[in-house]
Amino acid sequence: MKKLRLIWIVLMAVIFFSCSDSGPTNPDPGENGGEEPASEKQFVWDAMNYWYYWQGDVPELADDYFENDDEFFSYLNGFNTAEDVFNSLLYQDDDFSFFIDDYEEYQDERDGVYAALGFNYGFVYISDTELMGYVRYVIPNSPADDAGLKRLDLFTEVDGTTITENNYLSLLTSDSEHELTMVHLERTDDGFTIVEDSTATVASEEVVEDPVLKTEIIDTSGVKIGYISYNAFRDNYHSRLNDVFGEFKSENIEELVLDLRYNGGGSVLTSQLLSSLISGYGSSDEYAELSYNDKRSSRSRDLYFLDEVPLQNDEGEFEQDNEGNFINSEPMNNLSLSSLYVLTSRSTASASEAVINSLNPYIDVTVIGLKTVGKDEGSLTLYDASPPYLDDSDANPDHKKAIQPIVSKILNSVGEAYPDGFTPDGYDPNANQGSGGCVDDNNDNCVNEITINNLIERPALGSPDEPLLARAIAIITGQITKQKSSSVEANYPKLHEIEMINGMQDLRPNGNGMYLEPFMMPKED
Repeated sequence: MKKLRLIWIVLMAVIFFSCSDSGPTNPDPGENGGEEPASEKQFVWDAMNYWYYWQGDVPELADDYFENDDEFFSYLNGFNTAEDVFNSLLYQDDDFSFFIDDYEEYQDERDGVYAALGFNYGFVYISDTELMGYVRYVIPNSPADDAGLKRLDLFTEVDGTTITENNYLSLLTSDSEHELTMVHLERTDDGFTIVEDSTATVASEEVVEDPVLKTEIIDTSGVKIGYISYNAFRDNYHSRLNDVFGEFKSENIEELVLDLRYNGGGSVLTSQLLSSLISGYGSSDEYAELSYNDKRSSRSRDLYFLDEVPLQNDEGEFEQDNEGNFINSEPMNNLSLSSLYVLTSRSTASASEAVINSLNPYIDVTVIGLKTVGKDEGSLTLYDASPPYLDDSDANPDHKKAIQPIVSKILNSVGEAYPDGFTPDGYDPNANQGSGGCVDDNNDNCVNEITINNLIERPALGSPDEPLLARAIAIITGQITKQKSSSVEANYPKLHEIEMINGMQDLRPNGNGMYLEPFMMPKED
């Protein structure tokens, strides 16, 4: 009888393996097949069954997939870890859900506190296989800042190892000190040459990142233009963001350039706040619609622009009264602008795109830079707690594991999503990938900051000479002209010969996320 039971368990595991995209990592649960699995494994399945946006598209998440507890337990025990369970349940088109090993560390990361080198970086090809790293920006008072790194600094080796297309993802890690071989470009008659400088040693330490990296007020051609480089939608920096807009308001700026090229997302609530600060629209105007899976369809709801700036309490939570007003808030310094100029890159994602999408029906939004990611999905942090799995204070004290699955789509007030991202005028999907899809940088809004000239000149963020900001200023002031290249410039290699690598490294862990606040979710269906 025992032998028959073992055969049945093995057979069921094989069947489940064939029905799943990845299947159990240990398809034979052996003697423990019918025993109750670890709490975190059960939690992963339960929470995904409850919330996951693609719950109806993953067979193993169907309510009636398992006939009894023994079958269910046998399935879960076929996986080595809770993370293996989670990964096996992901829908094939889901690129953004992720497992959390320690939700306390993850919350610190979302709040802008984490171990890091202190600079955001990307790569360009300098040969068929070799790459050159470049600094996108540096966090003030970070190890990278202490090491003297500046924006658009270049490096070709990490710890004495040449950067190649095979190792660039692994050479720089946030938990180790690294020595960078720094270089610079010099012009030659037929292009450029790479000149090696000294080395720079960058430590890994805890950094605290203010999402507002840079602000400027540019007064040119009789127009006052505000500029803000905003790098993450952080719900614990609402007062800081509001103060910046207070400065813009006191200076009577007429136009705003919002630099989101390094912003991979963050809090939906903070995206509501930023959009309200820009536009002046309020609680009677629809910001977006959140739609959920069929099981949670009753939770689908409209979001509205904000009349006040919501602030966290001492526990890091947003409290509301019975009428939905925030208990902790401050007056909003909104600008009531009718137009906006957004600077973008291939790292601009999720909540950044939600701002563009949700403002589009109300004001004139001009996108300048490169095509954005196209992430129109929101996630929730789910804990091993009672349904609906949102309360970390009720979480199982035996472990700190959590999940961050996609639970909703976000649409604007006219029902538009953005699965393909946003493209600036002049973008051509058939253009050489290294150009970022830009065909004519002089006449169109498709502008790539990684050009030979830019890597030599290295203009600072907020400088009128920085190519993306320069394009925005030209549009605002009506001074768009086609610039003629000198005979020497015309001979320079084009960017397709220094091609950008896809998937540039993000300074922050899990940088391309858009998450919902627990208070935004109804407590019961």
